[in-house]
Amino acid sequence: MIFLIILPLLFTAILGNSTIEYIYGDISLQDGRIVGGAPVHIEDYPYQDISLQDGRIVGGAPVHIEDYPYQVSVQLLGFHYCGGAIISDQYILSAAHCYSGRLARYPYTVRAGSSYHKKGGQVVSVMKISTHPNYNKTAPTDSDISILQLASSLKFGSGVAPISLPEQNQAFADGTRAVVSGWGDLEEKGKGSFQLQAVWVPVVDNSKCESLYRVLGYKVTKSMVCAGYDDGGKDACQNDSGGPLVANGLLIGIVSWGDGCARPGALGVYADSGGPLVANGLLIGIVSWGDGCARPGALGVYASVSYLRSYITEITGI
Repeated sequence: MIFLIILPLLFTAILGNSTIEYIYGDISLQDGRIVGGAPVHIEDYPYQDISLQDGRIVGGAPVHIEDYPYQVSVQLLGFHYCGGAIISDQYILSAAHCYSGRLARYPYTVRAGSSYHKKGGQVVSVMKISTHPNYNKTAPTDSDISILQLASSLKFGSGVAPISLPEQNQAFADGTRAVVSGWGDLEEKGKGSFQLQAVWVPVVDNSKCESLYRVLGYKVTKSMVCAGYDDGGKDACQNDSGGPLVANGLLIGIVSWGDGCARPGALGVYADSGGPLVANGLLIGIVSWGDGCARPGALGVYASVSYLRSYITEITGI
């Protein structure tokens, strides 16, 4: 356990001559950042237009926790570890790479209903972790979702509520506005954030994302959804893994992986629904992986919730 606190949890997977950085950074920092974002209170996060200026989110406004209640911090020994999204009072959706192998044995807790991963809200122990059976089978980080069952139910109310899920294989058009949130790094290999971060990113057609990452030596599958800008600047990053990608009121993705953080031309890739990617109130993805953070030409990659929807129903009944 002590070993995990002292050493970074920046895991890598080799793909040909390329290296993927999994987005959960160093838990000893007790923090995390969203690249191109700025601190926002979980109780004060609005669904409205925001833009990037000087590396910060502008155009936002404080709102109450009731407007942004699905984001959670998954913690290990009291440290922020990965993000997650509330899908019921007993289940959290997150990224499988956060809990693969021996990592599934550790005593995780979930903090819900707070802008800060160090204090406030409700803290509940994780009782069981279920990982998609196809995780990592056809490609690294394929089907990158895990479902965390809680030892006791969350109390819904001010600041704590579930996010809606899309239908099986529900499509989201290229350019759909989505929001991703978490406590990950504010810049690639930078320090994390004590306060919740959020940034808007457009969903990118998978065929375009697949072509872009093929050149970089990575494989994008149907279980993934991409989001971000060709010129970079906005993205999920280390410690955002498992967080929600939300669009149209639905959880459509889970922060999974990418080529760095917010690099130009490197889109984020999300599990087609461990932090959340949200668009119009739907969880569309979970933060999964990427090639760095917010790099030009390297989109963010998220686990696709809609593609993996049947497994979620099988485990949770939702």
